[in-house]
Amino acid sequence: MNTPIDPIDRPRPALAGPPLRTLRGLPPRSLPVAPPPPGLPPEPAGPPAPRILSWLDGGVLSVGLAGEFDHYGCLPLRALLDDGAALGARRLVLDAARVTFCDSALAHLLDRWSRTGRSWELASASRSVRLLLDLWARLGRSAGPP
Repeated sequence: MNTPIDPIDRPRPALAGPPLRTLRGLPPRSLPVAPPPPGLPPEPAGPPAPRILSWLDGGVLSVGLAGEFDHYGCLPLRALLDDGAALGARRLVLDAARVTFCDSALAHLLDRWSRTGRSWELASASRSVRLLLDLWARLGRSAGPP
């Protein structure tokens, strides 16, 4: 900052440490860029990854969802439903109270689950999920649990 308290022509104190490298004949910088303090988590690169918690008990696959579920976010859920079906799950209980965003990919997964003769029910749902399933039903799809 250029203030009367900190004039431009005042020499800056040198930092202790190894000498800085010179790149292409340029003089080294007088102040190196400090790394972030240890222990701080890195900044997230994008929206948080969807979180899926599941357990299988007696032919009932219970799944808890949190986060955003679009085309790419539903890929792990699709794999989980396929694995559950392969292990003998015939009924799906879905807790989607913490879903912040979802699109038709989630509705397609539920439709795909029920098309093979399996049943599903919604234990709880966020506003996003309720709006999606309501719209899906208005379009004439089989959105609601059978």
